[in-house]
Amino acid sequence: MRKFLVVIVLLAGVGYVTYKYVTTARERAGRRTGIIAVAVETAKVKSADLSDRTVFTGSVRAAERFDAAPKISELVKEIRVDAGDMVKRGDPLVVLDDEEYILKVEQEEAALTVAKANANDAASQLELARRDFDRARRLREEAVISVQECDQAEASYAAQQAKYEVAMAQVNQAEAALRAAKVKLSQTRIVADWTGEETRIVARRHLDPGSIARANEPILTIIDIAEVKAVINVSEKEYPKLIPGYPVKVSTDAFPGRSFAGKILRVAQELGELSREAEVEIGVANPGLALKPGMFIRAEIEFAHKDNIPAAPFEAVVRREDGDRGVFVVDRENSKVSFRPVIEGILDKGWVELVDGTELLGRDVVVLGQHLLRDGAKVTVAEES
Repeated sequence: MRKFLVVIVLLAGVGYVTYKYVTTARERAGRRTGIIAVAVETAKVKSADLSDRTVFTGSVRAAERFDAAPKISELVKEIRVDAGDMVKRGDPLVVLDDEEYILKVEQEEAALTVAKANANDAASQLELARRDFDRARRLREEAVISVQECDQAEASYAAQQAKYEVAMAQVNQAEAALRAAKVKLSQTRIVADWTGEETRIVARRHLDPGSIARANEPILTIIDIAEVKAVINVSEKEYPKLIPGYPVKVSTDAFPGRSFAGKILRVAQELGELSREAEVEIGVANPGLALKPGMFIRAEIEFAHKDNIPAAPFEAVVRREDGDRGVFVVDRENSKVSFRPVIEGILDKGWVELVDGTELLGRDVVVLGQHLLRDGAKVTVAEES
């Protein structure tokens, strides 16, 4: 292998020396005749199918994420799923220690029973007081009893009515306390609760049974990856080209030779002040749940495609001192070149579109040695690429 490399290097050196010798000899001959012919290589302008495509890099994110987190701090009694398990909406996930909360519910139920009994007794006393007051008013109308006795019956009725209202308020208070205790008890059970896809997958388990779960800190992370999001960052140069709905081809090193179909979902309306880049979200179909959040991806976006357009090798296009960009077209009959300004379009795989280059189709343009040329310069075509 080492000998083969040495041979290659020697051949390359000999080729370079030969090229320099021939070029120098021609230049000397040109000096003697007063005209220097530049040795160049050429290629033909041809019709080609070109695509304006760019490959961006980014990473995969889950389409949706659900963190199973408790609203209370408590001991984890049971975790019913593990990483990789499929979970349906409504499935029980985690059970926290609930003995204290069950006892609290029982206490509040007993308190409610007592409050209702007191309310019933107050209702009975109120009914008796109402009857006494009604009888006292009839007797007063018949002048059987005094005004004072009637007033006493009315006062007794008002007092019993107040007691009844207090008893009913105590019932309402006990019912509210029972509801609060039941809510606390329900918080010791965490169930799958989300909108959208019915089935998701457990991405990570953060705690084990016996651990202390902190309020609002996740015990499980459950994600929806039936369709994932590929997130890329684009510079302000490509930013104007990106429109929601554009098709995207996504690939990853994890699956060589395989691509995933996607489309642009959202384009951020603000670029980072330091990076000058904007975040773009791409929705990607994920058959077999192959793509996982965190994977590195490449997103290829084709902005335009043109068939049978004039194209030249990218190396043929040069920039003159006056700022014009163009190509040197070879006149083989007279061994001269002429500079032809061009408008560049799509660049694809080393070929560039010549927007106004229809008349150049089939013509030879310089691809090596063009930086030594001027309009009308003499050339010697060494080889056609």
